[in-house]
Amino acid sequence: MEKRDVVIIGGGPAGRVAVHTLHAGNPGLSIALIKDEAINVNRCAVPYGIPMTVPLEKFQIPNSLVTDFGAELIIDRVKNVDTQKQTVHTDSGKSLGYRDLVLATGARPVIPPLPGADLPLITPVRYLSDLSRLKAFAAAGQRAVVVGGGYIGIEVAVELRRIGIEVSVVEMLPNIMMETTEPEFIADIENRLVANHVRLLTGTKVASFEQPSKHEIVVHLAGGHTVTADFVVLSVGVALNTELAAAAGLKTSRLGVWTDDFLQTSAPHVYASGDCVEKRSFITGKPCRGEFGTNAVFMSKIVGQNILGKKKRFPGVVNANATSVFGWSLGQAGLTEHMADDAGIRVVTGMSQVPDKYPMMDGVAPVHTKLIFNGDTRKLIGGCILRKGVGAAQCADFVSLAIQMGATVDDLLVFQYATHPEQAAKPSHNIFTVAAKDAIGRM
Repeated sequence: MEKRDVVIIGGGPAGRVAVHTLHAGNPGLSIALIKDEAINVNRCAVPYGIPMTVPLEKFQIPNSLVTDFGAELIIDRVKNVDTQKQTVHTDSGKSLGYRDLVLATGARPVIPPLPGADLPLITPVRYLSDLSRLKAFAAAGQRAVVVGGGYIGIEVAVELRRIGIEVSVVEMLPNIMMETTEPEFIADIENRLVANHVRLLTGTKVASFEQPSKHEIVVHLAGGHTVTADFVVLSVGVALNTELAAAAGLKTSRLGVWTDDFLQTSAPHVYASGDCVEKRSFITGKPCRGEFGTNAVFMSKIVGQNILGKKKRFPGVVNANATSVFGWSLGQAGLTEHMADDAGIRVVTGMSQVPDKYPMMDGVAPVHTKLIFNGDTRKLIGGCILRKGVGAAQCADFVSLAIQMGATVDDLLVFQYATHPEQAAKPSHNIFTVAAKDAIGRM
């Protein structure tokens, strides 16, 4: 039986960054990465690869990002792990011993248990094969139904609409993006979608799918209504790939594989990183979701350091994230007000609506900001920004760093910032200081 210093299961960002971190720290380590996708896709970018004018190859993750960093790449599927003998067994019959193991098994799309959910005119949004199908569907079709009104579903809807396809979004909750977005901003986003002729069917459940012909599919909605389309896109979330860990006897929950503060699982010499892991909130310390590629990156840097003997703690996830809708961007980090309420935190919020440029400049647009503070400690615990253009991600980054540094409402009120007529509001009106001042007025 062959043996490696480190075996990594999974070829997504968690697996790749683990390789990079280990190789940078000790180029002499023998590392094997096992993945069951011959070519990975940049999952976050899948919606933007739909137009036929964009080559499929641009969205592929080259395997050289593994092999150029000192790791052996094995395209295979791991069928079981023996943590006692520290051995991995694959479908092809390969057995590989390890000194340390990293589980980076990720997640898979949820396929709702509805009649017809496996019809050929339906695709999820996750793999390179899904993107290939989406491109073919969009090239041949004129009508689409997107099931799911989260970030990915809305991004798919926007891209389909941009290439001229009629789009209906079906969302079972009363509004889109309710899990990640402050309610004060959702109406603006929905209005922009409707203004661009995206049909929103919120508060609506899908009952079944029917394909009466080779090129047409009917979506049956609860209540008896139907929507006819040329194809359907499923974007209703992901299921965490914890089965391999559970079968190996590792501690798991519905939120993922359990790890300690050092991202080690319940078995010695076995670490876990990325989507498959049960996250803990940086703010509350409690288990939470957080299936973002950035979290996978942060976690794998910690895993790599711990395998290298550095003993680094992972502080938990802040879940900074961003999206865009028809020329406007949305960024969020930390807890939403609803999440904070659910966690039993006494919340004080601050709002601001500040111009993104000096008032005398052309093309001035508002920046909408909401900050969430712990009413007892005065610490920032969340924030959401909606603005024209693509700047919301950078705003969310600032909120994330401020949360991690323990910034209070008082700190934000006096922090020092830059200004410029074309890039920010006038000197007296920073988006965060105005929101902080509003929050202090409520305390």
